Amino acid sequence: MEILNTATQRFSESRVGTFYRQYQVLILCSVLALFLGSSWLGNVLLIESASRYYNSVYDIIFTVLRYASYAAMAVCILFSLGLKQYRFWPFIVYALTIVLVFFFCRSTEFMILMLVVGSMAVLPRQTLFQVVLIIQAGALTIIPLFAALGLFPNVIMDTERIRYSLGFTWVTSAPVLFVFASMLFLHLERRRLNGWMFFLLLQVATALFILTDTKMAFFTALLVLTIGLIWWKKPQWLQVLENRWVREVILWLPVVLTVIALLLAVFYQDTGVMAKVNDILSGRLANAAEAWQKYGLSLLGQPITWTGQGITYKPSMHYLYVDCSYLNILLNYGLIFLLLVLYWCRKVILNLYHRHDMLYLAFFVVIILFSFLEVRLINPLYDPFVVAAGSYLGLAARRKETA
Repeated sequence: MEILNTATQRFSESRVGTFYRQYQVLILCSVLALFLGSSWLGNVLLIESASRYYNSVYDIIFTVLRYASYAAMAVCILFSLGLKQYRFWPFIVYALTIVLVFFFCRSTEFMILMLVVGSMAVLPRQTLFQVVLIIQAGALTIIPLFAALGLFPNVIMDTERIRYSLGFTWVTSAPVLFVFASMLFLHLERRRLNGWMFFLLLQVATALFILTDTKMAFFTALLVLTIGLIWWKKPQWLQVLENRWVREVILWLPVVLTVIALLLAVFYQDTGVMAKVNDILSGRLANAAEAWQKYGLSLLGQPITWTGQGITYKPSMHYLYVDCSYLNILLNYGLIFLLLVLYWCRKVILNLYHRHDMLYLAFFVVIILFSFLEVRLINPLYDPFVVAAGSYLGLAARRKETA
């Protein structure tokens, strides 16, 4: 321990340590922007190596930028350790989780998530949310614009429904990203809302629906705008969330949804009502049941290769993917990590109640419900709450937060 204290003291007093402490917020914002920007620009059809749209130069450039962001996040974690900005026991839990879960699941997505959580834990949430919104808005503007100009491929993913990719690797990327970006925008601009903002957001949501035919994302976007309108015009209506019983329901909602998802996967039968619900949900129940039978429960995760994603998927290929976030986390990363995710959800909810932020609480409830059908709950490209998970879980030293 004495050796560790001496090492951290020397780093703190060094030129590198002093420079990093002085410009830490700027450095972290730059690293976060690099990670999110390179990830989104690396999420276009030009990186699909098995498709005719593949561009090796483009793929190499954004692959290098993404890996540079991963390395930068790892360095930021080491520097924050050197400055003693992490709390001891939460960091030990964080580090052990990385080692154990990654050893069993071998998932690069998991490692990337944990790098984001660890490095951004010391960044003030208000600043973090602002950076996330800028990059999300940029991705929603630049990628579809380049697709419209012919710089990025704009493929029709489903000829029967005429669903355009808008330049992304998957047809739901743009409309789902809009759902998360609109929540973040309405939260950050809550003091300056006006009718034109809601009108423009509705036009974008409608245009994305027409171009992608993504019904669930469209209905969720309408719900988000409705909540924003209520907060703008009748904020007292959201005070119902303060009710004791409503509070308990919200606190236990992620757990309840997890149990429901698990029961549906275990007891699914391709007959009767369940078969009809499965058809409405585009085969999600059957896919979940098949994945559960194939992989089952694990404590610390397991290697899983999902099939049927991307432009290279053909109807003749076998499709297997679990869209429910809760079941997906359980299958990929195991029961222990799922419990940590549920604990994080509870901490976010309690934090929002503590600050009496009913608007953002309502949005987080939307995310919890939406994640039952979409695998976005712990995806740092979409969910700003998970980017700030280290802060909500108390990984870094205590500080006053304004968001």
